[in-house]
Amino acid sequence: VDTMSRTCFSPLLNQSRDFSAVILDAQSRVLAQAERVPIHMGAMPFAVEAMQSAFSGNLHDGDVLMANDPYYGGSHLPDVTLAMPVWFLGQICFWVALRAHQGDIGGMSAGGYSPGAREIWHEGLRIPPVAFVEKGQLREDLLRMICENTRKPDDTRGDILAQLAAVRVGAERLQSLLQRYGKDELEKCAKGILDAGEAAMRDQLARWKSGTYHGVSYLDHDGCGNARIPISCTVKLEGDQVTVDFTDCPDQVRSFINSPIANTVASVNVAFMYLSDDQQTQNQGSARAIKVVTRKGSIVDSVMPAPVTGCTTLSGSVIIESVLRAMEEPASEHVMAGFARRFRFVIAGEKDRSGKAYIWHYFSNRGGAGANINEDGWCNLGVIHNPGGTPSPSVERTEASFPLQVEQYELRTDSGGPGKSRGGLGGTYVLRYIGDSPAILNAAGEGVEVAPYGILDGHDGATHDYSIQRGSKTIPIGTSDNEVEIVPGDLIVCHSASGGGCGSPSKRNNDLVRRDVEYGYVSTEAANKFYGLRS
Repeated sequence: VDTMSRTCFSPLLNQSRDFSAVILDAQSRVLAQAERVPIHMGAMPFAVEAMQSAFSGNLHDGDVLMANDPYYGGSHLPDVTLAMPVWFLGQICFWVALRAHQGDIGGMSAGGYSPGAREIWHEGLRIPPVAFVEKGQLREDLLRMICENTRKPDDTRGDILAQLAAVRVGAERLQSLLQRYGKDELEKCAKGILDAGEAAMRDQLARWKSGTYHGVSYLDHDGCGNARIPISCTVKLEGDQVTVDFTDCPDQVRSFINSPIANTVASVNVAFMYLSDDQQTQNQGSARAIKVVTRKGSIVDSVMPAPVTGCTTLSGSVIIESVLRAMEEPASEHVMAGFARRFRFVIAGEKDRSGKAYIWHYFSNRGGAGANINEDGWCNLGVIHNPGGTPSPSVERTEASFPLQVEQYELRTDSGGPGKSRGGLGGTYVLRYIGDSPAILNAAGEGVEVAPYGILDGHDGATHDYSIQRGSKTIPIGTSDNEVEIVPGDLIVCHSASGGGCGSPSKRNNDLVRRDVEYGYVSTEAANKFYGLRS
């Protein structure tokens, strides 16, 4: 992780750190994962399994494989995975893999998110499992081909080579452990890690009442005129195991919100990580206790040629929500209210501060988290599929590198859903475009129509509200708006969504309400209206 963050080129990676590293055993089971993006890590075994299958019997010491294709175990095309087998005495003992979100991967829209895509080829360059390094020798021709199919070839080259350096460092360190302790001892440790993960998850599941429970959450729309797309599941708890069944979900849609199976399974695993008290569950051993059932060709198990770029940040969050909604009855002390969903955009222009073409990803102002029965939601932390895993980029570095000026960045008063535990606040982020010529804004998001839900009599949180202010004119930014022209002097005003509340607001401690008023989290009017606090 340190190697990657210190050597990669694009701000999306060296500041927001939208990448994940894992160690897997020889059977592609995740043993350990870095603290980054859990939606990446739950899907990683699918990608490494696909790589192993493609190169079965044709792997050598020093090889590094690459893939990004959702239909070969990936999640969406911007996430490029490098995986390196770790050899000892002529055998593969482990794998080291790193998945990183590239700032651009070609396709219809700068930045990699194309709400207008109607097939996966619209979304960018597909990379099935390929040999990126053969017996220690980098395939420079392949790297050049990939880079020239993106809008930022220099950044792409630097970021992929940083990934390569990172997996090589990981492999070297594992080989050192193998030389010191031997294959048998490390494989025994790996088995112990997986068994402990399974035991911890089974222990957690066994504490809840067995039964069949139903949950549903909704996507705002499908980008093709259809509103409130349901993601429903049936959760069957049977002692120390659980089955999550998505058979009733609708068919895959024409737009990019479909989820391939790897992303869906990863989302379910993330949901149960939230419900677990034990950090030992953070490996693939815990997944042995969780069975996921889907229907091929549905929105949660899409098939070719369905577009899928919105799967991680958009449909993935709603899949997690549907599982948590189903678990509200048996696991009421563990579930959380709804989180702010992701509403992202990129700005693509001709000249950054150094005079080069640029793509800037909006990774700030992530919105609030849902409250739980014991605690308020986190403020402005991030979406449920990735809470805090990708930090907000530096305001100073943004202004120093791009023709952008951050004029306001603060928490959004009264946005958190009222409750005994209050939802985390969203934020307000105001950005002025100060370039010399027009630029393009490409948006992709969720959470404008469907509010972050409250639970146990808690209230819903606020939704997103984005717009462009051009003099006295206000231009709304929709969640599927692409190729929106911005001109010098425009203000981009982003009010991010919050988290939902938990429990009745009437039961909130008055001292906490007074503190919220003092801190500016809640206005005196809202304190009176929702909490009955009178000054």
